[in-house]
Amino acid sequence: MEASFKTPVYIIKPKFSESLLNELEADIYKIQANSPSIEVSNINGWHSETDLFRREETSIKTLCGVLMTETTRQLMSISSNFDPKKYDGQFGGWININQKGGANATHHHQPWDWSGVFYVKQPNISDEGGRSGMIEFINPCQQSSTLASKGFENSGMAPFLRFRPNPGEIVLFPSYLLHSVYANETDDDRITIAYNVRLNEK
Repeated sequence: MEASFKTPVYIIKPKFSESLLNELEADIYKIQANSPSIEVSNINGWHSETDLFRREETSIKTLCGVLMTETTRQLMSISSNFDPKKYDGQFGGWININQKGGANATHHHQPWDWSGVFYVKQPNISDEGGRSGMIEFINPCQQSSTLASKGFENSGMAPFLRFRPNPGEIVLFPSYLLHSVYANETDDDRITIAYNVRLNEK
């Protein structure tokens, strides 16, 4: 098959200390207790300031290093033409806490280049648990949905891609890709760290 138009979504499973998720959760709740939510795409959820990569908490500084390393590694694997030495990577990020009923409306992250979500805490839900806490991406080529309905939904032509990542995973995608998060229907918080990357030519 010849190279075709496609929009990639990657799931990355980075290696880090087993205690990091617990340390992040504790620090995040401390930050939330002292910071009012800002309103962006969040619905009934808490959204921190966008100062993630400037924070001094040890757990967050450790995670930021993991995010920068893993994102660079993934981008290099996507294309042999990408040379990170030609760019200054600018990172920005924030924390989301979706308690019961919390969701995120459809949005994109432009004018950034790449975006990611790291999962700190994801409530346990059975396969029959509906779409609670799922992230959903919208196919930028909606015309393909007519083919998806004729048996080609697994060939990159489905109108939506939705799944529920696990704690400790990173979901990486182009910033132009529209996405949303389904409401958390459990009594446990869903905690994620979202971030953006801009590749500035040197």
